[in-house]
Amino acid sequence: MKTDRLGLTRRDRLAVDAAKLYHEGRSQAEVAEILHVSRPNVSKLLTHARQRGFVRVSVEDPREKDTELINYLKAAFDLVEVRLVSPAGPRETYLRKALGKAGAALLKGLIRDGDTVGFAWSPTMGHVASQLGETTFRDIAVVQLCGNIGDPSLDLSGMQSFEQLRGALGASVHLLGHPSIFESVAAKQAVEREHAVRDVLNRAVEARIAVYTVGSTQPSSPHLASPMCTSEERDRLMAVAVGDICSHFVDGQARVCLPDLNARTLAISLPDLRHKEQKVLVAGGAENLPAIHAALNNGYANRLVIDVATARRLYAVQRKERQSHQNGTYVPK
Repeated sequence: MKTDRLGLTRRDRLAVDAAKLYHEGRSQAEVAEILHVSRPNVSKLLTHARQRGFVRVSVEDPREKDTELINYLKAAFDLVEVRLVSPAGPRETYLRKALGKAGAALLKGLIRDGDTVGFAWSPTMGHVASQLGETTFRDIAVVQLCGNIGDPSLDLSGMQSFEQLRGALGASVHLLGHPSIFESVAAKQAVEREHAVRDVLNRAVEARIAVYTVGSTQPSSPHLASPMCTSEERDRLMAVAVGDICSHFVDGQARVCLPDLNARTLAISLPDLRHKEQKVLVAGGAENLPAIHAALNNGYANRLVIDVATARRLYAVQRKERQSHQNGTYVPK
């Protein structure tokens, strides 16, 4: 099909004109009359304009620009940046997609050439990876911060996410290739002595940026479902833990709950995570609120991506805690 010097066909030019008129508020019937085409053809032209990238739709949600809420969270938890998202639907998939899109946008503004970026894989982090798109960064390394949630040979979604990161960032990827929880301390220590694993763990410590989410202690938690987690440990965690931070189960003060289980966990240490220059927490949902609060209150994040509903709950929890402190009635849980 013949194109002009801009690479536009006659249909392209007509589609752009139709899109301009339509988005200025004209009806499809009016567009058809102005352009001397049939009304069904207007619909096809509008579709063509979207497919060719001539039309970009941007929805500005005022809830995501709540400066009072953002500023409160930044001040309360000493955060550099807070991004709010308002999912389009109630299901968890909508939440993860919204968090992933905002997390990816934040990350693209944070990465510099030559960076090492640590990722703790989860379904939410999978959405961050899938939303990154192609970038022009140079000499980027991506490193796995903690072991696989499931069997590494079967965890195809995790592998796919790291491949997406490789493609989007043009990065070298360094994986642990082992589960996050081991049957014994000796078994974990034996793996840590492997040269390849030791190299990944060292890179994780050296990474300038860490990106992660938190997990809950709901029965559906993949960590609790691990066969390496005993029934006694599972019961204890559900009783005292608020969730996990990079596979380390913690209480409301971000203290490790079960030292023996923690000693069998293959992951970046909590002190090393806390000392990162950039700690990006991408998390949401009511079930994760206690773990989010614990992570923020104890210095495990300086940038936060969170959904509006959970952010408002976090605001309420923090205000209540501060009032209890002031009244002398606060009792740590």
